[in-house]
Amino acid sequence: MLTSLIENLKEVKDFRKNQGKRYSLWEVLLVVVLGVMSGHQGYREMEYFVKANEVILKRTFNIYSQGMPSYSTIRRVMRGVDEKDLSKIVKEWSRENSPKLKGIEGLAIDGKSLRSTVKDPGNQQQNMVIMVSLFSQETGLVLATEKFESKTGSEQAVAQGIIEECGSKGKLITADALHCNVPTVRKIIESENDYLIAVKKNQIKLYNQIEKITKTTKAESIDTQKERGHGREITRRVSVFKNSIKIESPWEHIQSIIQVERWGYRGKKPYRETVYYISSIWEKADFFSKKIKGHWGIENQVHWVKDVLFKEDSMKIHQVQAATNWALLNTLGLNIFRGLGFLSITEGRRWLGNHWEKLVAIS
Repeated sequence: MLTSLIENLKEVKDFRKNQGKRYSLWEVLLVVVLGVMSGHQGYREMEYFVKANEVILKRTFNIYSQGMPSYSTIRRVMRGVDEKDLSKIVKEWSRENSPKLKGIEGLAIDGKSLRSTVKDPGNQQQNMVIMVSLFSQETGLVLATEKFESKTGSEQAVAQGIIEECGSKGKLITADALHCNVPTVRKIIESENDYLIAVKKNQIKLYNQIEKITKTTKAESIDTQKERGHGREITRRVSVFKNSIKIESPWEHIQSIIQVERWGYRGKKPYRETVYYISSIWEKADFFSKKIKGHWGIENQVHWVKDVLFKEDSMKIHQVQAATNWALLNTLGLNIFRGLGFLSITEGRRWLGNHWEKLVAIS
């Protein structure tokens, strides 16, 4: 596991001139990954981590014969490395370390902003970096991640590129209503995968056709669950309908119409909502219920974890290249913990401590 990461890091193109270079690029990147796994973020914290663990890092990984990298060295590397190389490592490492699964794997795709990169916060047209990730619902691994800047790109276009290049086949790609558009659906089908996508009124014709089906035909299967917790009592009913009126092109390959109804109490306030989905496969309601719920794992197991436990929300690094590279190395650290079997990053950190030989032993 760690061996494959080191081999991948060695493939990152070194942007530095040879003169005055004291450390291999992969060595600097490796200690940053180890540092973020330990809960350290930012240049000062990383310099402290390196100094505090100098002896054990040298002994365990046989690196840094000429001392340890300084604040300025780490800063220069993080500002200079091409993020495309690190995105490639995330993809290659996850492919090499993903277990083989039975059944249909759900792959959730979604975007997350890097708040430290926000420019002109008072301006409605503010610019920021957004990372779009492809996440396995079953393994908890981030399989691919790419960035764009909000003023010059779009989440939909980046997501389509990830789908086109992910190399996965026979998966069920799940997405929210932002990605309910014909180009994305076509990319998914062309990639030999299937889709499960939320539908809202931004696709009004499709929405109205779906609503007509759910009101005029009988559901083929229904799954009802009750949930309690965090001051909420919720009943969740998932109903699956056939595409009986054969929704017209360009919405091709729709096999299932899914209606999700939620009602109950949030605190003392009652509420009720209905959400629709389309899918290119035919399955029973309990299957879709699991995959729809599993989609939000990208929020709970990736976005929240990176914001809170990896401190991306509170980082003071504003330069676009550096902030993007930190986010990518955070993803690598998260993936290593998940590859070790830790859904909880806190438990993974507790297990690891400063005993880096544990990673070497299982590599």
